[in-house]
Amino acid sequence: MFDQLKMLKQAHDLQKKLEGESTSTEFKGIKITMNGKQVVTALTLDNDELLQDKYKLESALKDAFNNATHNSQVTMAEKMRGDMGSMFGL
Repeated sequence: MFDQLKMLKQAHDLQKKLEGESTSTEFKGIKITMNGKQVVTALTLDNDELLQDKYKLESALKDAFNNATHNSQVTMAEKMRGDMGSMFGL
């Protein structure tokens, strides 16, 4: 029972730690910053050409969000790998 409570606390602490982490990805002139819970915390559009073409903007935003989400997942998984190993005594 104590071990389960300890693991739950460690999992909660890990979630809080990841929430404080952030990753930024730039793709096709769009920079997206996400926290460890994959919530977008900033969005910057550096490609003024995209503002002139709705289709290009929509396509670029879709691709940029997909790219940022993937990069965030990979980065957070790498950060969790070390923490999860210590959580389970590996």
